[in-house]
Amino acid sequence: MKILVVEDDLVSRRLLQKTLEEWGYEVITATNGQEALDIFNRDDIKLIIADWLMPVMDGLTLCRKIRSTGFSGYVYFILLTGKDKKEDLIEGLDAGADDYVAKPFDREELKVRVRAGERILRLEKELNDKNEKLKKFNTMLEEIARIDALTDIGNRRSFYEAIKKAHHSANRYAENYALVMCDIDNFKSYNDTYGHLEGDRILKVIAKSIKNSLRLSDEVFRYGGEEFIVLLQCKLDDACVLAERIRKSIESQRIEHQGHDKGIVTISCGVEAFKEEDRDNQWNDILNRADKALYIAKSSGRNTVSILDEDSQSNSDSITDE
Repeated sequence: MKILVVEDDLVSRRLLQKTLEEWGYEVITATNGQEALDIFNRDDIKLIIADWLMPVMDGLTLCRKIRSTGFSGYVYFILLTGKDKKEDLIEGLDAGADDYVAKPFDREELKVRVRAGERILRLEKELNDKNEKLKKFNTMLEEIARIDALTDIGNRRSFYEAIKKAHHSANRYAENYALVMCDIDNFKSYNDTYGHLEGDRILKVIAKSIKNSLRLSDEVFRYGGEEFIVLLQCKLDDACVLAERIRKSIESQRIEHQGHDKGIVTISCGVEAFKEEDRDNQWNDILNRADKALYIAKSSGRNTVSILDEDSQSNSDSITDE
């Protein structure tokens, strides 16, 4: 451990340095408070032993300045003083000193007080290390809370956070975003035919296929059950192209599905995008339109991509699917 010794008297300074070095410490010396402050600002100093009365800047002023720097990590400060009045010692401690040693110093008393400071600094470091680990653990828990455990993609909570940010950016910076709502066709009958474990496997396959179809700037989330939702940074036309790419990627895998009239696993997609007239709307208005577009895709025979137009919007509320 480094110890900064601040003492204007040459004999006392050298005696302190020799004593501390005999105990195994690395010692840096300064002749006044200003010189010590300069050293402190450029070096990693955790323990300071400073004389109270010095020219240029005394030990008490040095202590106050160090305490006011907002330096990360604790600095243990021991005052050397010939003052022995109670009010003087209270003044020193009130300035931020942790301890004091009377001059001329007693070797054993100095050792006890330095060891006490070292122990406190070690405990502080251990506490900081534990707090840092706890911080990382909490960050990890926050990440886990935003991930769907089955499919390893974002969950509904993380989707809501992402779309709120996207909608805010679209309003403030005239950016674009679009939504693609995807639903596995006849998924209930798939579970009934092949079992829920196999159904879970298909959910993983679909999630991975959608994710692999996206650009780095796009995000996919499990919205609930067999529904997935994709958040894109683009306009409606580009979103439709990407939705079709997703649909084809699922269809091309030719996963058997006896409960589907096509005999394979497919998905239906509803697409909607933020428009200029949405500036006074909420993000859930765009989400609701994407949901209606999905139901249109379902009513159109499934395994298709649909958007919401004026005619279909008035009829979409009556569309249902298993």
